[in-house]
Amino acid sequence: MMVLRTLGKFLISVGVGVLLFVAWTLWGTGLLTDRAQASLESDFGRQGPVDAREQSREGVQSVKVDDSFAPDPGEAVFRMVIPKIGVRAMVVEGVETEHLREGPGHYPDCRRGFNKPLCTTQEEVWPGEVGRVIISGHRTTYGGPFYDIDLLRRGDEIQLETKWGDFTYEVTGSEIVPPNAQDIATPISDRPELVLTTCNPRFSATERLIVSAGLAEASL
Repeated sequence: MMVLRTLGKFLISVGVGVLLFVAWTLWGTGLLTDRAQASLESDFGRQGPVDAREQSREGVQSVKVDDSFAPDPGEAVFRMVIPKIGVRAMVVEGVETEHLREGPGHYPDCRRGFNKPLCTTQEEVWPGEVGRVIISGHRTTYGGPFYDIDLLRRGDEIQLETKWGDFTYEVTGSEIVPPNAQDIATPISDRPELVLTTCNPRFSATERLIVSAGLAEASL
């Protein structure tokens, strides 16, 4: 009887521990991200303007951000708003684990402070520029900014607010790819595009969900 009582207490303790771990993973991490986002908003508000020039190539209107713009890892780089799913978040520079704990991350080039394979050897693409802006984010933990991106449909808006202008992209489609797929970052696009990427399905990392969008409107 004593053995059964001890075993029962042990199992209850384990069960409580598991529940606490799940609660922290799903909700506690979100509190950390909320605090980080508040700090990032404040930092972003203090940043000065970034130089960019309008350009037109083969009928495609875009901008070119000054080459001197090279934010540090984890720095706030622009704000993302997705009205359809209620997302408003500061996007940080970098997509490594420590970056995505603070919010969605912008895929950087492989300059100092960023390591392969979580960076590109190609020229970095910023909102409004010709090429593919890539933003990664958590689906469930750390605030789960991309929890509902599977609900986005063709024509839904994704707004990126930067220090050189505001850019509205419209969703063109979505797809599910293997978790190790690298080709979303490698194709060189001749149009201003945006890609959101996250884990799929929810609470799993067996696949990647990719949402693609094209630039619809720019305001400098």
